[in-house]
Amino acid sequence: MAALVEDPPWAVRKKQSVDYVGLSLITIGLGCLQVMMDRGEDEGWFGSSLIVHLAILAAFGLVCAVIWLWRAKKPVVDLRVFKDRNFAVSSILIVGMSVILYGTSVLMPQFAQQTIGYTATWAGLVLAPGGVVIILLIPPVGRLLKVVQLRYVIAAGFGVMMLALCYSYTLTPSIDFRTLAIMRCLQSAALGFLFVPISIMSYYSMPKELSADAAALFVMLRNVFGSIGISACTALVTERTQARQAHLSTWLTPFNKPFNELVAQNEAALRSLGWAASTLHDQAVSLVFNTLKLQSAVLAYTDVFIYGAVLAAAMIPLAMLLSPVKDSGNQSAPMH
Repeated sequence: MAALVEDPPWAVRKKQSVDYVGLSLITIGLGCLQVMMDRGEDEGWFGSSLIVHLAILAAFGLVCAVIWLWRAKKPVVDLRVFKDRNFAVSSILIVGMSVILYGTSVLMPQFAQQTIGYTATWAGLVLAPGGVVIILLIPPVGRLLKVVQLRYVIAAGFGVMMLALCYSYTLTPSIDFRTLAIMRCLQSAALGFLFVPISIMSYYSMPKELSADAAALFVMLRNVFGSIGISACTALVTERTQARQAHLSTWLTPFNKPFNELVAQNEAALRSLGWAASTLHDQAVSLVFNTLKLQSAVLAYTDVFIYGAVLAAAMIPLAMLLSPVKDSGNQSAPMH
């Protein structure tokens, strides 16, 4: 393999010491942040001393890493790449894209399995058409990049994402497989307009000697914030479910006529099925509460989808800060 791969002409091999301090600080910061996001929901977030300690260590590691990398003579990663406007803006855009797409890719099968009772196989099949859509979009989008400014393509991609998430806001407990698959296809379609153009713009005006540092930071931001997006979305679903349930439960009172009518309807249905009279009322109220939990969960998912739509909308004006260029096909920067 080494005989077939060589460094580009501008890359000069230099024997230098490893920046162990910078590497250690990055490891502490990102490692603690990742564990905090993964364990936060199970541990009760900042009600847990473990999460508090992880948050402190993550903040300490990341802040000290930035200070060290900015001042070190030979840092493990050169933060001067953020002085390039295209890279700085592209980094924000890839963060927004990762948070939304990674998060929604988990929410759709989670909703299908936990809320409406799909098996793991059918929940996975909900995602499958989205992959086909991306494959079909790659060739036409590639040709589009040569005739349309990349920043307009990126803005259109976030516009598609915003509209797709607004459509996902129409989730209902009785939604069918076809509608779920369409929702995921529309969400996935945005990726075809975003990933490649954002990657191209991130390296467009980057000095070649800094391209390796830019590539490392770009990939790190995508992966780290993708994981944060997954954790944040699942945590938001839990929080919004509790909030929605607390709000809706205020209507479950004997002083509310629709509630009494619903309980009476359930009692009549149970009586026709042969249930004992002594258990009718309790069972009827239990059915109402099950409906409350289902509706609360559905509303929680719609809340998270609309939050994603707002984030996608916020990315559209940022895309206009990129340089007004098209894809010339001569980009030599590393792509990951």
